[in-house]
Amino acid sequence: MTNRPGLAVKKPISVWNKPLKANFKDFFKSLGKAGVDAATGQWIGVGKDAIDALSAIGLESNEPEELAWALIYNALTKAVASIISDSQFLIQDIPNSVEGLSDSLDLSLESSELEISNRFFEHPEQLAIVKAIQTPLRQWLEGFGIEPFQAEVLSNRLPAYFVFALNQEWRQRSQTYARITETVQTPFTQATEREHGWRLYNSWLQKQIQEPMLFEAFGLEDIYVPLRAYYRRKVEGHRDDGDDLDVRPAHGDKGNVERVVVDLSDCLQAWLKTADKNDAIRIVSGGPGSGKSSFAKIFAARQAKTGAFPVLFVPLHQFDPAGDLIKSVGEFVRYDEYLKDNPLNPDDDSLRLLVVFDGLDELALQGKLAKEVAQEFVREVQAKVSQFNRRKTRVQVLITGREVAVQESFKEPQQVLHALPYVVPEEERKKERYEPYLDTANLLTNDQRNDWWQKYGAATQKPYSAMPEELNRGNLTEITAQPLLNYLVALSYMQGKLTLNEQTNLNTVYADLLNAVYDRSYEDNRRHAAIGDMTREQFIRVLEEIALAAWHGDGRTTTVEEIERHCSNSGLQRLLEIFEEGAKAGVTRLLAAFYFRQSGVRGNERTFEFTHKSFGEYLTACRIVRAMERIQKQLDRRREDMEEGWDERDALLHWAEVCGPTRMDTYLFSFLRHEVALKPVDQINQWQQTFAYLIGVMLRQGMPIEKIDPPLKFQQANRWAINAEEALLAALNSCSRVTQDLSNVDWPSKEAFGTWVGRLQGQRLGPENVVALQSLSNLNLDNAILFCRDFYGTFLEGASLKGAILNLARLDQASFKWARLEGARFFDASLKRANFWGARLERASFEGARLEGASFIDASLEGALFGWASFVDVSFENASLVDVNFENASLVRTDFTTADLQAISWNEDTNWEDVIGLETAMNIPEALKQQLGLMQLGEANET
Repeated sequence: MTNRPGLAVKKPISVWNKPLKANFKDFFKSLGKAGVDAATGQWIGVGKDAIDALSAIGLESNEPEELAWALIYNALTKAVASIISDSQFLIQDIPNSVEGLSDSLDLSLESSELEISNRFFEHPEQLAIVKAIQTPLRQWLEGFGIEPFQAEVLSNRLPAYFVFALNQEWRQRSQTYARITETVQTPFTQATEREHGWRLYNSWLQKQIQEPMLFEAFGLEDIYVPLRAYYRRKVEGHRDDGDDLDVRPAHGDKGNVERVVVDLSDCLQAWLKTADKNDAIRIVSGGPGSGKSSFAKIFAARQAKTGAFPVLFVPLHQFDPAGDLIKSVGEFVRYDEYLKDNPLNPDDDSLRLLVVFDGLDELALQGKLAKEVAQEFVREVQAKVSQFNRRKTRVQVLITGREVAVQESFKEPQQVLHALPYVVPEEERKKERYEPYLDTANLLTNDQRNDWWQKYGAATQKPYSAMPEELNRGNLTEITAQPLLNYLVALSYMQGKLTLNEQTNLNTVYADLLNAVYDRSYEDNRRHAAIGDMTREQFIRVLEEIALAAWHGDGRTTTVEEIERHCSNSGLQRLLEIFEEGAKAGVTRLLAAFYFRQSGVRGNERTFEFTHKSFGEYLTACRIVRAMERIQKQLDRRREDMEEGWDERDALLHWAEVCGPTRMDTYLFSFLRHEVALKPVDQINQWQQTFAYLIGVMLRQGMPIEKIDPPLKFQQANRWAINAEEALLAALNSCSRVTQDLSNVDWPSKEAFGTWVGRLQGQRLGPENVVALQSLSNLNLDNAILFCRDFYGTFLEGASLKGAILNLARLDQASFKWARLEGARFFDASLKRANFWGARLERASFEGARLEGASFIDASLEGALFGWASFVDVSFENASLVDVNFENASLVRTDFTTADLQAISWNEDTNWEDVIGLETAMNIPEALKQQLGLMQLGEANET
């Protein structure tokens, strides 16, 4: 098999000269007519069948010269048609006469001679006719209203598209072109069917990164900026307390872990080159929009282009993770247009393969949590890779995905690489309380947003040498630092649709882009067929329902049947019919490519998928907020008229229908919080009271899952109830984070909350918390019984737990910032690295508690009990410790900087080893000064 991405010659041949005598003029005429609706005069698009029909030339003879010309012509016309098909969303105008436009094209190439030499088989993209045809292609695109610079960019794609089409043409009609291989030795002469497949697949990978993006003429490769990443490692010589590496250290654990910064591509290149059979898997982890999937496509294409060994790219949302990995890969390529044999064949002695699995977080199986599926998949990959590489390195695997809990399977440095944003502010790099960056090459000093805007300016012919100054502002930094979101900001900014104010967040960026797309479809008073007569509100409403259908499915993909059912249930059937009519007429990427696109068939149903999962999550959050609005409206109607609106059970049923089928994850919760925050505060206040009330009703009467139609089996009904109940809590918390008011739920009993949250939590699969444990801030839990409860890493900021019983609870890394905890009991509780910053803890009991690394900065602890408690690296900086009992406590390296120690009590068993900050502490008892030898402090501490 040749290692070249194109065609390579093994035997020189004489030059073939062939007068073209080709009528490209008729080809362009036919292409234009195929894409225009004769009745309406609107552009409806060029489909695959039309491309195949237009790009087939009849043969004059069976001579090799004629066959070679047919091969080139068919590949060339197919490439031209594909470029037009991929960019048809940019078409703005239909010429008055398609024939007149075609007649005006510069087709002087038709009178020239086609020269085919051995160089053609080595570099087909350099054939003179390929460059010559770019001129009429550009003119044709301009004639259909595409901007000149965009037409230039698109026509420059022809060489890559031609190589792909050439390989495809040979693969499809190998018998027709057999005489060529009988005459000369081409790359196809000795190649097996399998090698044909890899050659075609590799050219497809190159084409993927050049295909137009979203609403643009340029491709991913034109604006791609190389990613930086970091891996985490323990600092040499530092104590290891056994915690997982991916748990962020808190106060008192400084310097435990450092982040080593690397160029992501260079780091993976070195890994491939080393090819250690015992270190053959890498994970690239990153949040939504961090550029990991774009990186995966670029890396796979560039590795394939080197020809070192084959590269298989697997989008995991199209992959069945169940069972044996080899069988799953075989099933995946079974329907592939290019590869016919299983690349992961254990009987292939010459096997050397890089497999890129993209989107670990998008694996889904019915009845299983995504994280559980991901862990099982990774274990299967590890097992199979180990078997393949028993004697030598045959397979290396790169997996990308959001931050998922598979890190425990990879303990060695560099195995898990975390994608970094375009910019990491200097103050964040130097925060002592977090993990420091080790950046020996000073990679982080470069703000890559400027690099991206330079490339974007070149691709759009705009004079950008750096990021526009008005976008370089504090509240936008977090958004523009992420590759995908930076691009979305650029799209809205270029169209003048971006809202720039202090409230600008990720949701407003998506909303602005959504509005820009709708407005764009009405430019110059031309209505896009896909939108029809829909208003802006109706257009967004349909997209929300599609997003909900996808969320209820696998999170990304849904079928037309599921969309229709959701729309029918929501009274949107008529709007969907408008949309579907447009879709059947050929929905272009103006609507489809960014939001959702037809992706295949499930059963007998067409499927649509969101090309960017985060956009589906945004729309789903909007749909959930719409459900909140509807519930409030219907309950208000019932209060005004007993025969109108809904009662509480009706409201809970509607909530179960919206939020029951699928569990909310952290990313959707984030979108929900941001969307709620954009509503008027008075409305949010009302929602907070309503959802607190509904939780109380639910706890007494249960979720009305029995009313779901069709009826659910018990296990399914139980899962729906848990999902809906957790979403209730998430909605309530989203409101309280805006109002900062306590949420007062009428708990049926003191143990009701603990029982409920335990049901929502279930069994841990790792240190990450379910949404329920991220939704407890500002919640009134006074006097709650939470004995032995697992609240590891729980977010309880601003909550009220006066008199609550948390004895023997696990509260490591929990956050109680500004919480009300007067009289709370933490007897023998584990509070390692817990944060009590600014909390009210008067008379709280921490007897026997483990408080290593905890923070009580600015906390009020008058009368608190710390007998027998274990302190290591605890901070009481600026805390009020009046009348606190430290008898038998161990206070190793505890920080009392500016703390008030008036009337504290201790005994001879209190351990004051290496305490710090006493020189600035106030009201230190004289007896303690004498015991610790601090008499020299004099009266300085009394002020």
